[in-house]
Amino acid sequence: MRKWGVKLKLYWCNNCNVPIREKVCGRCGGEGVELHVGEPGDIRPGFPGDLRIIEEGIRNEFGTLKFMKLLDLDSSLFFLNKVPHVDDMREVIVGGVIVGRLHFDLDSMCWRWRLSKYSSVVALSEGLVKKFVVDKPKPLEPLGDGGREGEQAVVVDGSGEPVALALTRRGKFRVQTLFKKGFEEPVRRKATLEDLMKSNELWIRSRISRGVKNVAIMSEKTRLPVVVSYSGGKDSLVALHLVLRAGIEPVMLFNDTGLELPETVKNVNEVSEIYGLRLINASAGDKFWDAVRVFGPPGKDYRWCCKVIKLVPISRAYKNNFRGNVLSVVGQRAFESIDRSLSGSVWRNRWLPEVLSMSPVQDWDQISVWSYIYANKLPVNPLYFEGFERLGCYLCPAANVAEYYEVRRKYPDLWCRWEGFLREWSAERGLPECYVSRHLWRWHNPEAQGRKRVERWAGITTTSWIAEFIKRSGFEATLLSNPRSSEEVSVKITPKLPLDSFSSQWRVLGYKHSVIANESLEIKSLDGIIQVSAEGVIRAISSNALEDVITAVKLGVRWLKCVNCLSCVNWCPRNAIKILNGRPYVNPSTCSGCRVCVDVCPIAEMLVEKNIVTQILGKPKSRGRKKDVTTKLVSILGRKEIKGRGRETPSLEEGLRNLADFLEHIDLSSEDEES
Repeated sequence: MRKWGVKLKLYWCNNCNVPIREKVCGRCGGEGVELHVGEPGDIRPGFPGDLRIIEEGIRNEFGTLKFMKLLDLDSSLFFLNKVPHVDDMREVIVGGVIVGRLHFDLDSMCWRWRLSKYSSVVALSEGLVKKFVVDKPKPLEPLGDGGREGEQAVVVDGSGEPVALALTRRGKFRVQTLFKKGFEEPVRRKATLEDLMKSNELWIRSRISRGVKNVAIMSEKTRLPVVVSYSGGKDSLVALHLVLRAGIEPVMLFNDTGLELPETVKNVNEVSEIYGLRLINASAGDKFWDAVRVFGPPGKDYRWCCKVIKLVPISRAYKNNFRGNVLSVVGQRAFESIDRSLSGSVWRNRWLPEVLSMSPVQDWDQISVWSYIYANKLPVNPLYFEGFERLGCYLCPAANVAEYYEVRRKYPDLWCRWEGFLREWSAERGLPECYVSRHLWRWHNPEAQGRKRVERWAGITTTSWIAEFIKRSGFEATLLSNPRSSEEVSVKITPKLPLDSFSSQWRVLGYKHSVIANESLEIKSLDGIIQVSAEGVIRAISSNALEDVITAVKLGVRWLKCVNCLSCVNWCPRNAIKILNGRPYVNPSTCSGCRVCVDVCPIAEMLVEKNIVTQILGKPKSRGRKKDVTTKLVSILGRKEIKGRGRETPSLEEGLRNLADFLEHIDLSSEDEES
């Protein structure tokens, strides 16, 4: 199991009734009590939209809102903390105590309320749940017949103290959670967001000081144009304000994917006007809706959308507006994900080696972020107050079903358009109805652990992975026997790929070609031969035969399926490739055969690798990237390596050293940035 790279220690001041980041409260001077919540513990204040969702969850669970008043939820400052769950679960904290867990139930497709030890006592006293008496309950121990799926019951010992929570699973109450010993009462004292800010004032000042200092030093040392990647979210808003606080007037860059919510687009424009900053819109237009009919729905493990509607538009925006290198300030925080917790505050994205990125809020938690926003009255996106915890593409496959539920509630037209496409697309390919209703489209690989978990949860089974990949891509790939040696590989693709797809791109594969029959072609590579037969069989005889065959398949499929994303055009170091009438054409007189255009093509990297190469290799999980594209391109330009990429640049000082080395060797202007 992957572990967080950072740990957040929290305390609760019982005098001020707010969470504090340091043990001593900055407002009253009292000593805080350690607050134990789920990792990473990035708690945030609750807002009106959250209260609405909590009301919905409690009503769905108990049929009454009386429970709200008993927990003091409708009159107190409360906090939320996301914890692992099959979909979305948030610990609800009132008065320094977890009073329950709000979660989205995938069976009933609605919000529900999960009892904690404290709320179990309240529920029992009001007769809202059943009770079992067991002195020493064991996990998953059956206790008796249950009612509806997920119905809760409280397990108490002989003295009447709650010791466990039981849930109904397939008609039986089973022990779900064992409670820790001891009992905590929430602090019953009125608290405000101003109390939260004052109690954490010194801590927040230290974050501000460090963030402003890092931005100022980086800007002074690099003397590069400063661009703030503004997403319309709270973290990038704070990052932008810290840059302004450092006395720097940046350019704002917004990636409009075409899947942004209206309030987000409005907020971006308003922020640029309020601060009088130039705004560059890296817009993807309708690219997503054109490309999705070729790729199919994006997935957690099939994020072609990042290239088509994020990386390429951002790349072209940099290319059209800047010459050479820039300093990009982003709102990345370590507590957002495990990957980001392992990243440093300075890095260079492999898709944009000319862009040095840094985050002045890398070590900020949400208490600091929201306190800063309130203290400085920043124009934050109003969607945060309406129940939205994450902003971005509203149909992102990395989102939870709970987030889609909220999008559907507020923007029924937007969600109906997406759901309508899903139903039409899956019906055309003979995929089961649960592919849409259970949101299985979020995983490309039918064997993915997350998808299997949802299928087990819902008690459903789906088709084999090979059958699904054939339906998704429209191609069936068969690895033929290679009787001579591993240096000879043949693959049959059905339907066969047109000869034109190879004759227009042959230079990528080798240095000489000739048509040997009406429907056949032979290409001489550096150390062998690649042949395309009249029957659609692609055969390679070389020291790297399998890879040569796969590259040939990629060329043929991308010629047929090109979505005009221009990734290959952006990356080609010799400007040897162009898109004409929706097809890629390679100039044989300038192409060097480096195959970078294949490595960066989303059709090749996503559609072919994950749907067709998997069939050839007989494995549902796609293979990893064989060679880092940035390293490959840089080596073509005469450089052996780029030091300190990604997570290897954890410190500001090391980032500056790497930048100096980088500026001395490379000056690119047409690469993509990965989200």
